[in-house]
Amino acid sequence: METALSHSSSQSGSLLKTEFGPMARALGARYLESVHFPPEAEDELRSLHAKGFVVHVMRSTAWVNFLYLTWAMVRRALPPIRAVANLRPWFTRPWRQTKQSGPFQERFEYAQQQGGSALVFLRRTALLHASGKETHEDPFPALVEMARKSDRPVYLVPELFVWEKRSARLKPNWVDVLFGSPEAPGFLHSMVAFFRNYKRAQFRVGEPIDLRAFVEQNPKDSVEVLARKVRSTLHVHLARETRAVFGPPAKPPERFIDETLRDRQLRKVVDEQAAEAHRKPESVLREARRNLEAIAAKPSPTTLAFVSPVLEWVFNRIYDGMHIDEAGLHRALKAAARAPIVLCPSHKSHVDYLVMSWVLWNRGYAVPLVAAGANLSFWPLGSIFRRCGAFFLRRSFKGDKVYAAAFKAYVRKLVHDGINQEFFPEGGRSRTGKLLLPKLGMFTWQVESVLEGARDDLYFVPVAIDYEKVVESGSYSKELAGGEKKPEDLKALLSTPKVLAARYGRIHLGFDEPISLREFMKERGLNPEEDLTDEQKKGLVRALGNRVMYGISKVSTVTPHALVSTTLLAHRRRGLTQREMADRISILRRIAQEDGAPQSRELGNAPSNPETMGPIQDAMRTFIDDEMVRTQEARGDVIYQVEDARRPEMSFYKNTLMNLVAARSLVANAMLAAGTSASYDAVKARALFLSRLFKVEFIYRVNTTFDTIFAETVERLIRMGLVMHEGDSLRVAPEPHAQPDLEFLADLLRDYLESYLLAAMTLNDVAAGTAEDRKAFIRLALETGRAEYHAGRITAAESLAKVTLENAVAYLLDQKFLVEEDKKLKLGPQAVDVEARGNLADSIRAYIQR
Repeated sequence: METALSHSSSQSGSLLKTEFGPMARALGARYLESVHFPPEAEDELRSLHAKGFVVHVMRSTAWVNFLYLTWAMVRRALPPIRAVANLRPWFTRPWRQTKQSGPFQERFEYAQQQGGSALVFLRRTALLHASGKETHEDPFPALVEMARKSDRPVYLVPELFVWEKRSARLKPNWVDVLFGSPEAPGFLHSMVAFFRNYKRAQFRVGEPIDLRAFVEQNPKDSVEVLARKVRSTLHVHLARETRAVFGPPAKPPERFIDETLRDRQLRKVVDEQAAEAHRKPESVLREARRNLEAIAAKPSPTTLAFVSPVLEWVFNRIYDGMHIDEAGLHRALKAAARAPIVLCPSHKSHVDYLVMSWVLWNRGYAVPLVAAGANLSFWPLGSIFRRCGAFFLRRSFKGDKVYAAAFKAYVRKLVHDGINQEFFPEGGRSRTGKLLLPKLGMFTWQVESVLEGARDDLYFVPVAIDYEKVVESGSYSKELAGGEKKPEDLKALLSTPKVLAARYGRIHLGFDEPISLREFMKERGLNPEEDLTDEQKKGLVRALGNRVMYGISKVSTVTPHALVSTTLLAHRRRGLTQREMADRISILRRIAQEDGAPQSRELGNAPSNPETMGPIQDAMRTFIDDEMVRTQEARGDVIYQVEDARRPEMSFYKNTLMNLVAARSLVANAMLAAGTSASYDAVKARALFLSRLFKVEFIYRVNTTFDTIFAETVERLIRMGLVMHEGDSLRVAPEPHAQPDLEFLADLLRDYLESYLLAAMTLNDVAAGTAEDRKAFIRLALETGRAEYHAGRITAAESLAKVTLENAVAYLLDQKFLVEEDKKLKLGPQAVDVEARGNLADSIRAYIQR
């Protein structure tokens, strides 16, 4: 392999010497090499070149585009540019090696004979033409004739070289008129913009057009008609690519609000509220305007340009790097050329608000508008966030119909104008590290906007943002123990120096396949062209939210910190030896590999032993330095012990893995609760009980039945050598490792089982009338938990978690153990007597005291 790479590198170097002079090679290595050229784009171009003749098509003439494309093709040993259309003469060697004059047919034939490719610009930039002007030279009739006669396909590939930072203005100013706009830059504009942004520039390839197939599909059209059609199609493709990068033309915030106020449904609510409250419509309309001013983003490229280097310094200061799923990001941004995208990231930290915008800005893409809680609009950061693209929403709209209508109209306007968005489907930050069930409000408004005709389609992109260590972990553990959430304010801002003094490992970004709303509807048997009933709409929104969360779980990164914390916490004894740790980390890594879960790049072929140099050892040292773990040595072995008081904080990292291992853990618990052997159906029944118990805890695979998931999980445990399936029975495999490995998998759920046991025990407080509402119920459950923990009847300090107990209350309400009337809790029909309440507690306790 090294020989092949060396040969490829020497071949590229030889070709560069042929195509470029010494000074051009030096400048190319200095500037052009920094441009991001996606591997997917290179693979696509290589595939097209192998099948036919490639014609690169760009929107507006720019010498820097020609030079870069020439360099990029030669650098990657792809066919060089040998014919050019609509580019003014120049003195460089690459120009002299192209055929740039004479009949177009001769130029393209020359390029084909030379084993090269061609480059066509659709527009020429011109002084006093801010958007450029159409060229008089039209190469497309010659290309159509060539495609008709050629034995090989002719591919027209729309391409975009992204080195500009701002979108076009609705009304060009004098600078655009003199020097060209971002879409049609003049020579000076293009050179200045490139040298300012070359480190963040990138090359983007659109959907290719097979010209021969295009001609065959339109056999009755003349050459001139076909040429016009294909040119028009290319304009559309490039316009989509341009909008995907830059977004729609920027509108002043005041104009955006004015247009939003003309929304018909908003006006209807304004009129209804005016009549109901006996107010003038103008007064209610002014209220709607004030609401929109409090909601609306005011994106400013100047602010983003100022904030970006500050964020880069902060990220470099506190993180060891950012690993980005480039293929997934490329896939998402390709979708943006077909319809606006809605990025849906997981939410574990306030840093989440910054990560995606910073990544896209530094790649030259339009920054999405990000839905943020109104609690983040505090001075002075609120105005900065707003100028960086944040729009703010209240936690609750209840009772305020004008605000609700204004916010929905704002979202509808974003969809209508094709503005890329970002919102966090979990609603708030996950204090436990585990993915939360989706909040469906934003999903509903996005879906309704499409159904009401604001746009034909939207793409929802599940994004996993994972941290090896979160900034807020200390405050999260206090909140989980029952402490009140502190509002974000200036005091929190002033604590930043503490954050800057620490290191937090790496950030990992993963992207699942973009989900087309139209295609998703068709998969569910819904016709996008027909009206939906309220029930159909609710079902669609719920399914979409679950699909997005499942997508996030699929691309969540397994980190060394997650492996270490999971191994240490899923352990019942006082300490764990390094050998046991290594074995259990290996099990988790094998599960991740089998399920195709992304793993931190550093893991690679790294050792699982915490005493061997590598990422596992680094993660362990982090926990030791933070006084979460202590070590003991006995008989030459190192033993790791978790500090009991820090278990809740450490469980955050363990919980990031839970969706990956939940199914295996459920089945392992069901298996071990039966002893060493039980019927297949009995184990399945126990696993079904646990699956329903934790219905709101974990993200299960969508559109898949429990029976299928159970059968697949049993097969996986069989492949791991932990379980044997003989006839109608399942039993623990006879290998020495089977029982302890199954116990390890089962204990991954121990803290959840103990939390739900505490909730079941607190039903007696409801019966006694001391737990009158949810808040009192949680407080009493935590008090019960502390008593049980100190008495040794439960062993996981992390089970005393407010969020998990809140989920347990949701389960008790769903199963009618509790009912809620006017925010007051009462016993439900399933828990009216002591025996019924005791049976629930005993059912859960059976999995803990096996």
